[in-house]
Amino acid sequence: MSSYRLLVARVLTETDRTDSWRVWQGDPWCMVLPPGHVRRRQGWKLHLSATARSAPDVLERAARVLVAHGCAFKFAADPDVAAELNAVRAARARSGKFITAYPADDEQLVLLAAELHAATEGLPGPAILSDRRYRPGSVVHYRFGCFARPRELNDEGFYEGRLQAPDGTSEPDRREAWFSPPPWAVDPLAVPGPRHFGRRRGDSVLLARRYRVREAIRHSNRGGVYRAHDERTGEQVLIKEARPHVGAGPDGRDARDWLRHEAQVLTRLAPRRIAPEPREVFDSGGHVFLVEELIEGISLTRWTADRLERRHGDDGRIPVAAGWELARELTRLLAQVHAEALVLRDFKPGNVMMTPKDCPMLVDLESAVAVGSRVPVVGTRGFTAPEYLGAAGSERAVPAADFAADCFSLGATLLQVGAGINPVLAAESAPARPVGERIAAIVAAAAPGLPMLRALAPLIVGLTVEVARRWTLEQAADFLRAEPDPTRPLGIRPPAPVDPDRLLTDGPAHLADTMDPDAEYLWPAPRSLPDGDPCNVQLGAAGVLAVLDRAVRCGRRDAEPALRTAARWLDRRLTRPDRVLPGLYFGRSGTAWALYEAARTLADDALAERAAAYALAIPLIGTNPDVCHGLAGAGTAQLHLWHATGDRRFAERAGQCADAVLRLLATAEAGVDWPVGPEVRGELAGSALYGFGHGVAGNATFLLSAGRDLDRPELIDIAVGGAHALAAVADRRGGVVMWPKGPGRTERPGLDFWCNGTSGVGTFLVRLWQVTGTERWLDLAEGAARAVYADRWRIGPGSCHGVAGNAELLLDLYAATGDERHRSRAHELGGCIAVRAAHRHGRWLVPDDTLREMCAAYGVGMAGVLDFLLRLEHGGPRSWLVDRPATGHDQDPRKGEMRHGELRSGTSGTAGDR
Repeated sequence: MSSYRLLVARVLTETDRTDSWRVWQGDPWCMVLPPGHVRRRQGWKLHLSATARSAPDVLERAARVLVAHGCAFKFAADPDVAAELNAVRAARARSGKFITAYPADDEQLVLLAAELHAATEGLPGPAILSDRRYRPGSVVHYRFGCFARPRELNDEGFYEGRLQAPDGTSEPDRREAWFSPPPWAVDPLAVPGPRHFGRRRGDSVLLARRYRVREAIRHSNRGGVYRAHDERTGEQVLIKEARPHVGAGPDGRDARDWLRHEAQVLTRLAPRRIAPEPREVFDSGGHVFLVEELIEGISLTRWTADRLERRHGDDGRIPVAAGWELARELTRLLAQVHAEALVLRDFKPGNVMMTPKDCPMLVDLESAVAVGSRVPVVGTRGFTAPEYLGAAGSERAVPAADFAADCFSLGATLLQVGAGINPVLAAESAPARPVGERIAAIVAAAAPGLPMLRALAPLIVGLTVEVARRWTLEQAADFLRAEPDPTRPLGIRPPAPVDPDRLLTDGPAHLADTMDPDAEYLWPAPRSLPDGDPCNVQLGAAGVLAVLDRAVRCGRRDAEPALRTAARWLDRRLTRPDRVLPGLYFGRSGTAWALYEAARTLADDALAERAAAYALAIPLIGTNPDVCHGLAGAGTAQLHLWHATGDRRFAERAGQCADAVLRLLATAEAGVDWPVGPEVRGELAGSALYGFGHGVAGNATFLLSAGRDLDRPELIDIAVGGAHALAAVADRRGGVVMWPKGPGRTERPGLDFWCNGTSGVGTFLVRLWQVTGTERWLDLAEGAARAVYADRWRIGPGSCHGVAGNAELLLDLYAATGDERHRSRAHELGGCIAVRAAHRHGRWLVPDDTLREMCAAYGVGMAGVLDFLLRLEHGGPRSWLVDRPATGHDQDPRKGEMRHGELRSGTSGTAGDR
């Protein structure tokens, strides 16, 4: 029981309410309900903010007021949750909301606001950006919103709160980082008379009567970072803002104190010219602003990504000589900081700026402290030394800041710079392997194919071992004085890598142990994403069910009890009145597909009939044509179920989907663009993006399958036209072929994902080659395969945006061509996944997309990875695609070993001929 809950329990005891009030602790909230409570749908609610130091007082005083008035409320379940809500990197729209109160009506709201303000007056707490403050300086805030958890699926397949207007229409309950009630909601706490906001939106801002803000570089919970013009000197400057009480620790220091501290650090380092020079620090409205020299350039994170993503016309590798020189410069920077008796504590690529002359400069130095200092732990997971960051949130004594911490950060930074490898590792249960040992395993596995990493390998491993054996900066400098030699032996003896087959034993066992048939979600939903449909493929039970089904069909009978439990749960859950979306991954089409196949495996004819009937009832409507959310995905499922059942109604519905996809694309107001030529057709130009999950490649794959199986050659022609269009926008770099996310889309350029980008385009093109026999499509697909192989170490393990989804393309090519090189490379990608596995409670488990947590979800977690590993080990076609006609149990598309030509449709005599 947390100390926070004890406070509330004491209040209830003292007011003799313990028997009639309900209190239960969840994650991340503890809920307190009065007797007979009936939750309203929506209304004005109250939020109270607090700091780490004031939280107990705020909660106790507020609880007395709320209990006295019989008002339901919730509060952060423990101090760690409260700290996350108030952290400098917290989501701005939800930051600071330590307590939420749900008044019975507006009259009670007015009364409670006044009493809560009086009870907590003088206690510190940050401003809640999404709310309006009750009074200046008060911790009491309010906003209009939903009272109950969101229970309506939006078009994306996530639950969202919706507000009902007086006229009966509804709109999303948007949680913005500013006060934004719906226009029809009358503010019961509004001060009479006109409100004066100082300036109008769009007006320029003049700070300290001299700094004219030109643009906001970024916003965070801590405050903004701005580019400004100093009207006195004419200089361009950078201004950093710190809001009151944000990030406040137990010692009472908050973001403002750390920003002032950063100014002192910059002043100390100014003579060395390794960081921006400070100009001044000033206060305005309780906020603190630091004005500093503007360093032109890009972060080392972006500098590295630009080179690894081939944006400079190279092969996607940083030249060894350039990387070696950068390592020397970074070591020199740290040595100069240490010469000032300072420890950075948060050295990472994001805190290094590369000037236009490729000179590194240190930025964001608020975490730097004097060596030997014992101050609250800060840092970034993966880059901060484990012995230091491990004390955060624990009862361990805060370690003294030591130069060795920066040495670890240098090694982790060089791992990312040298190879694009994210050093974040999922936590292990005791006895955990040393972090240095795990990094050494990654380096040993990746270095043979990466000359830059091979040259730096001894340095990276030496800098990241346990603190007693960790290299000093002097040792690092000595190592770097020599010329780089990428041919030298690694000199690393990491432990034997995890056998991928062990993942296939431990993963399904973990899935069986963590399912909860009595819960809303059969497996816990990913914490990093909003709540979504608990039944779908991407994040819900259906994707995991399909993997358990595959495991059983591959002879792993120990997964059968979990398969049976999951199938029964999903069968029951489908009767609930959720909105039914058509998509394959985020909608219910994949759900019906998975449930039908599980029923066949379990020989449950009645369940199979119910699953088929459910699939026939899925509404084939919507405004989205894509595979993940829309009608291309729905049509793919209908096509598969036609082959599986022989029921002609599924074929007719698949044809309806094809026609609907073409109508949607023809009427789309905007879409992709490409050079127009005689072979490029326009039917697919209404697709939003180029990739498989959401764009041209996925839409064309469905039309190709439908045209092949429904004897509609015009659909195949359209798919071929889409391939010509994709070929026109392909980016060729030697033997590598890449596609961007879409026209003008530059976010995370060059990363080759299934859902968006190169991997998904290759998935379409290899199938088009199988149908048409046109060598151009195979050539492009193999170029895509070379791209995903080159990027195998730079991405996480997942199916949607990671190694597992990309490796499926390699298995597709092996199945289509029989070329063992593709299967061999797929095994290498399996090794990339295995080396990321963490040992938890006796099992080896693969982390999710965050690289920190474990979740079952197919698209972003463990299930999609296991699907790939099962296919790699046992063969069979790719999930969620219709690669060849089948007619019932005797032609089960997942039965038997993978073999040459398995993807062929049989409709083209030249398909696969080379």
